[in-house]
Amino acid sequence: MTFLPIGDAANDPVSRRGFLRAGTAVAVVASAGSLTGCSVLGSSGGVQVEGLKGQIKGTVVSRDSNAYEPWRRSMIWQTQKFPRFPDVIVQAEDVDDIVATVNFARENNIKITTRAGGHSWCGTFMRNEGILLDISRLQSVEIDAEKSEAIIGPGVIARGLNELLGEEDLAFPTAHCGMVPLSGYLLGGGCGWNGREWGGAATYCINQVEFVTAQGEVIIANETENADVFWAVRGGGPGLFGVVTKFWLKCFPKPQAIHQINVLFPFNKLNEIAAGFDELAPNFGLNVEALLVVTEAPPPFANLCEEDGCDQFCILTAVAFVNSRAEAVEAFKPLTEHPLAELAAAPIEPEEVNFERLYYDNEVPFPQRRYAVDQIYTDDLTSVTEVLAKHLPNAPSRVTAPVIHYYGNPDYPDGACTTKGKFYVSCYAQWNDGSEDDLHKGWITDLYRELEPHATGSYINEFNQEKRTDATPQCYSLEAWERLKQLRAEWDKPGIFHDFYGMT
Repeated sequence: MTFLPIGDAANDPVSRRGFLRAGTAVAVVASAGSLTGCSVLGSSGGVQVEGLKGQIKGTVVSRDSNAYEPWRRSMIWQTQKFPRFPDVIVQAEDVDDIVATVNFARENNIKITTRAGGHSWCGTFMRNEGILLDISRLQSVEIDAEKSEAIIGPGVIARGLNELLGEEDLAFPTAHCGMVPLSGYLLGGGCGWNGREWGGAATYCINQVEFVTAQGEVIIANETENADVFWAVRGGGPGLFGVVTKFWLKCFPKPQAIHQINVLFPFNKLNEIAAGFDELAPNFGLNVEALLVVTEAPPPFANLCEEDGCDQFCILTAVAFVNSRAEAVEAFKPLTEHPLAELAAAPIEPEEVNFERLYYDNEVPFPQRRYAVDQIYTDDLTSVTEVLAKHLPNAPSRVTAPVIHYYGNPDYPDGACTTKGKFYVSCYAQWNDGSEDDLHKGWITDLYRELEPHATGSYINEFNQEKRTDATPQCYSLEAWERLKQLRAEWDKPGIFHDFYGMT
């Protein structure tokens, strides 16, 4: 058994985990001096926060404090700092701080949202009233190799978990970017690495959770104990009616020879490439993750054609989670032996990679810019790519990138995470100038309004809750949506936890 208590990030200044753990503190220190472990109290928006003094070991920052704005901005990972202003920010140090904050909110009729890593594309945790409860400092990791189980705090990041699991020859289907914390990712469903083989959605790798209710009770929820809460935890996402403070996760044998293959195509062949992808993808084994990306063309390929969109490129990527190169070569045959491979603009060769390389490759396209993201599942890739081919040449930014993942309609256990489709179609609009927010957000909203008729549902973690609020129920089956509402009414009778963004 391996146990890692996560302490002060300042004592671990050179490791990646230490750097990322320190991110929030660094942002605040730079602007307002070190505040961790103290209370910056006052009253704001009618909220009297003095009542928290003496109860919280962490930090309490009220809106009338000079430290408030640096803290508020540090809560959001991307450059776009949403213009929403909670009355109070509480950064908890432990479960006791969380219980005290929930009790304070209930006793004073104040709303709460919870933030673990701030990676929500729409900043759904950032609201214009109430308490923003930051639980990012709960980062303990305990690994039981015999049980193939990890017990983690909500603030643990993807990279950190798989680094520790790798030491025990284990792995977990984390988010594709290594800096994403596990909490929000898991609670919203969790579309991660090798997901088709490892549970379909990472949320179904949760064995049980520790959960703070609206009444301030700390309970355990699993398939037999508080089963309704456990059902909601597995996919309830930003509509959850409590705070998960610990996860017990099912882990898997670590692949010993992960291989990746990239096939490059000119953008003007998008429809033809998508048709071939639709045909070949179902022939991959469950241990192969396949996706098609449209991105800015690398310099050697920027002038392969003269049509609209020729400054962009299509990359078909497959990743095989295997134990030898021979297994990888065999796993890639549905692609390498398909006629589509003959259209490749460059030679096709498998390359051995590891989780760190996979994380790095996914983080490089996302430097600190402003973002708007949206997503659908679909079984009709032909219609979807026709819409994409029409809109992408007119995208306001050439680095805006759609991604088409093959998911293959996985079978899910019983839980709130219910929507799925043959393909997962997301798009990441990226820009730098804040004066262009409406332009880029309007473009991606219009794109997905046109894609809606071809959708089988959406994934709440990458759904545009900011601009398509009316379509939020499409992230769940009708039955799951109704059950979430019923459970919210039962478990949060005081109504202290904010509902889905735009629905409170």
